[in-house]
Amino acid sequence: MTDLRTRVAELGPWFHNIELAPGIATRGIAPAPGPQPADHPLRRWQVYREVLPADMRGMRVLDLGSADGFFALEMARRGALVLAQDSWGAMIARLRFAAQATGLQDRIWTRVGEVTAIRPGERYDAVLALGLLYHLRHPFHDLEIIARATDLLWLETTLHPGEGSFIHFKPPAEGVHHIRKWFPTRDCVRDMLDECRFTSIETIPDPTPNRGSFLARR
Repeated sequence: MTDLRTRVAELGPWFHNIELAPGIATRGIAPAPGPQPADHPLRRWQVYREVLPADMRGMRVLDLGSADGFFALEMARRGALVLAQDSWGAMIARLRFAAQATGLQDRIWTRVGEVTAIRPGERYDAVLALGLLYHLRHPFHDLEIIARATDLLWLETTLHPGEGSFIHFKPPAEGVHHIRKWFPTRDCVRDMLDECRFTSIETIPDPTPNRGSFLARR
């Protein structure tokens, strides 16, 4: 257990709090990289715990923007075969370690890359894209790429509270944040999913202010 704790500390800081063994959780050992609560992403997991199928055996799932892999691990526990993808190599390194530590390495594959790493013809039974859309450089273009890879998409994003269908660009601000962000309205998300030819777009109840969760399928 000492070696496990040491390795967790070496790989940190961890974005996700993942229980690797009884009494050993990633964010209880390594510091957090940002303002998220210590149990992140527990609040998001409470939204999706009952939304994701309890039995995912035989499903091939792409977890886009997987970060340290909390959701990839949970889907693997339900029997899915998961490709976890993130643009940050450090995130993927932590995910690989967590998969090994939890014994789920045979159900999880990894890839470092942007959405454009999805190759033409690449297909999945489902795609999970949580906390991703507002980080993308070209949100609608990338959403089209994602939509070509699946007929079932779980999408969660920060929303702009405005009325109507538009997307708000928030440039980096010195001393505040260094990442550009796009904040769509709820109507805008639904319109983009409709333009991507999803025929059913459901709103998933999400109590978090200015966050929206959607289930889109054909």
